[in-house]
Amino acid sequence: MIVGLVGKSCSGKNFVGLILQQKGLLVWDADKMCHDGLYENLDAVVKAFGPEVVSIVDGQAIVSRKAIGKVVFSNPEKRAELEGILYPWLKAKVIRWRNENPDSVLVLNGALLYRGGFHLLCDSIIYVDAPYEVRRDRAIERDGITEGQFRLREDSQSDVDFRDVDYLVPVHVILNNNANFEEVNRQVSDICDKLGILKAKL
Repeated sequence: MIVGLVGKSCSGKNFVGLILQQKGLLVWDADKMCHDGLYENLDAVVKAFGPEVVSIVDGQAIVSRKAIGKVVFSNPEKRAELEGILYPWLKAKVIRWRNENPDSVLVLNGALLYRGGFHLLCDSIIYVDAPYEVRRDRAIERDGITEGQFRLREDSQSDVDFRDVDYLVPVHVILNNNANFEEVNRQVSDICDKLGILKAKL
């Protein structure tokens, strides 16, 4: 069983992912895995972005995510090219895991779950929600950004909220993360019961 975990910036989806992990579930962070994917697809990355995004340190190739990020942020075509390298690679890993572990549960944590089409691999999706003002204040405090910078980030995630876009999606469960830890933990436990994922992992 594949359970998607998604939410906008500073909604707290990583926090929810940590709670699910503490409950014994396997959680894959799609963003971090795509960082690894840069190395596993190094030839394609260099072909797309040039050798200047890679440096050699002590004989090891180091990919500059900052350099790549600067390019894709301002160039939609390059962003699509990067996604065309990383998303099929990650999808293949998810499908391979599902085929090898048909009776187990994998939580796939990824902000761009829908953009990459990963939602189509999921049996259900947990959407972590929080009011704009709450997320904005968290971002300003956590990341040290301005409200204007947060708005730009928000605009770049217009395809994260399934309620804003007409997706063909599996069952969604909304978790409201604008309360204290105890309340969020209670909601996570209720969702696990509803989806039967703690039983499935056994």
